[in-house]
Amino acid sequence: MTQESERGFIVETEPEPTSEEKTAVLAQLRKAIRPPSPPPTEALNLLFEAARHDTDGSQAARNFLFWLAGLPDPTGFDGEGGLELRRLDGEHKAAALEVLGWWAGPTQSDQPLHEILRKLTGRFSRDET
Repeated sequence: MTQESERGFIVETEPEPTSEEKTAVLAQLRKAIRPPSPPPTEALNLLFEAARHDTDGSQAARNFLFWLAGLPDPTGFDGEGGLELRRLDGEHKAAALEVLGWWAGPTQSDQPLHEILRKLTGRFSRDET
C-alpha cells in the first residue's frame, strides 16, 4: 500500500525475514532443485519379475507400472493405478513405493521404466496372437 506524504509517496515494505524463515526457504529450495536420482534398479526388477506372470499380484504390479507412465495395461485390465498397491504383498509394495518416489522427482533417465514396459507389452501382446 502506498501513502502520500509532504515529500512524496511512502511505499510500505515487508519486514526482513527472520533467520528461521530464511533457513526454511533455503531448505525448500534445496529440496526442489535436488539432483536427478538414479533408477531403483532392484525395485524395478522385482516389480518386473512379478508383473510378467499371470497372478493377482502380477496384475497389480503390471497395472501400477503402466499407470506410472500413463499407459494402458497391455492385457486390457482397467485397474486403479496407485490403488493397486493395496493388492501387493509387503515386499512388492515397498518396491512400488520406492519406484514411485524415484518417478516423482527428477530422474537421470526414464529409460529403465520404459524398457520394462516395452518388455511387458511384448510379452502380453504375443500371448494374444
